[in-house]
Amino acid sequence: VGDKVAIGEHYGEVLNIGLRSTRIVTADDSVVSIPNGDLISKAVSNSNSGETNCQVVAEIYLPPYVDTDRAREIAIQAAQVSRYAYLNKPIAVIFKNEVNHGKPFLKMRLKAYVIDIRYEFAFMSDMTESTIKELIKNDLVTKEEIGGEF
Repeated sequence: VGDKVAIGEHYGEVLNIGLRSTRIVTADDSVVSIPNGDLISKAVSNSNSGETNCQVVAEIYLPPYVDTDRAREIAIQAAQVSRYAYLNKPIAVIFKNEVNHGKPFLKMRLKAYVIDIRYEFAFMSDMTESTIKELIKNDLVTKEEIGGEF
């Protein structure tokens, strides 16, 4: 109880483990009852294994020409200054080339730990917003390339 788990297509915090089912609350505050048989027959991923902190991944899609060294610096700083960051564990930035509808782009994955699992989604949003704002401010990308107003 209290751990963040992914069971099948559902992800959330374990509220209750009963004889017949396990109840989790999802990011949109839906309570999902999962038959315990599914816990045995499906893959179960545990995000925090009893700890209060867990790793959070923010994905940001960038044009392929972006200066990855500078983008990495900005992303790491965005994670470090967040009020939700747990700084006793590492922060990592990983880039991957991808193609969508024939158009190449870089997927940047910012991986950092949140101080308390209850702030997982707020931390993800904070890292994403701060990183995008700084990328635009430093002329590494344009608003149009990111696809929104920031």
